[in-house]
Amino acid sequence: MDKEKEFLIEGFTEKEINELIQSEEFLNIIFSDEPVIFKAGSSEILGNFKKQENELTITFSHIIGGGEGVLLKLMNMFRDYAKNTKKVKITWVVHAVDCPKPNPKLPKILEKKKFFIVNDPIDGNAYQKVELI
Repeated sequence: MDKEKEFLIEGFTEKEINELIQSEEFLNIIFSDEPVIFKAGSSEILGNFKKQENELTITFSHIIGGGEGVLLKLMNMFRDYAKNTKKVKITWVVHAVDCPKPNPKLPKILEKKKFFIVNDPIDGNAYQKVELI
């Protein structure tokens, strides 16, 4: 597949990302529990990713652009990582309830994937799902 048409994260293919996650240094950057801004597909994403002993917390705070299934592709990649590292749970958080320019398809997709709206006293309303692996 032509690399220009392939789904890329910061210029890396999914295969290349899977090779990078073998590096503890790379994992420490991704799972720093600090905000990370990155490009995935045609989107720019602000996320926060936390790794604990048996679980992951994956937060997508802001997504600009997209429409080609970026969120679902990223979720599949994190899910594969969780399975490969014997995690038992992923908590997904998507801040897409009160967006100034919402993607009209996203709420339907998230609801179909069994996300529900929660109210966090600090971060406000967000879609959330707890998934057992």
